[in-house]
Amino acid sequence: MTKRLAGAGILFLFVCRVGAQAASHQRIGVEGAANLTLMAGLSIETIGVGSDGGAALEIDPSFTFEALYGQRLGVSLEVPIALKLALDRKTSPRVAAAVGDPSLALSYTFRLDDWRLGAELSYSHPLGIWNPYEADGKNIASGSGYRKIGVSCSSVRYMDPLIAGVAISADSYFDRKERYESGYRPLVLTASLFATEALNNVVALSGGLSQRFAWPRRSDESPAEAGLSYSLSGKLSLVFTEGRKTMSFGVSRLLSEASSPIVFAAGFSLRLSEKEG
Repeated sequence: MTKRLAGAGILFLFVCRVGAQAASHQRIGVEGAANLTLMAGLSIETIGVGSDGGAALEIDPSFTFEALYGQRLGVSLEVPIALKLALDRKTSPRVAAAVGDPSLALSYTFRLDDWRLGAELSYSHPLGIWNPYEADGKNIASGSGYRKIGVSCSSVRYMDPLIAGVAISADSYFDRKERYESGYRPLVLTASLFATEALNNVVALSGGLSQRFAWPRRSDESPAEAGLSYSLSGKLSLVFTEGRKTMSFGVSRLLSEASSPIVFAAGFSLRLSEKEG
């Protein structure tokens, strides 16, 4: 799932922050004045998948909480969950659920004229199911098995009613203990382009493209996979912002593989703090 939608998480968090910074008329280029902004969010991705057990419906909700101090310093927590419903009555268990790999991020952003620049440091801990034998037994996979450390930077241009930007991230995956060996993925690079345009005071159209390069996995200091892998994904969504609430509905797809399915996504975020200024 992570490979399919490399840029979806970046895009949804960006949309949430736009909603948090909007003024009373909800124009996306206006920055809020609150000293402390608290946000809670829920995003859900749904996709039809096929496996040895037959067709299934995969639903991946993700809960997020973010605190932004002085419109600059932020901390966010994300807890993903995987749900799987087997459509074949013979499959057991037909319904499976598991916690994914939670992540914690620290960010710093600042305005420079019409630009907002930012940097982020993140860590993800492997709590989800990833071992093939465990995933087959429980009929669900919810994690990567890797401890992940990542850094990213972003540049956003405010051109009310349009926002456009780019984000670049580098991730490294460490210490996945396998049955007979240990492995890690040294480097994954992701570059994302995104834009959001306000159609009126409530509705905005948002889209993005994301490219992902992954270096071969290494096992016990030796290459375990041959070649550099590449993927391109895209997402398009409608965003509704009114008061403290932001909702989004969209579709995304891995564009670099012709047979990849379409993923349907919905998101909701709520600003918990009062607006100032």
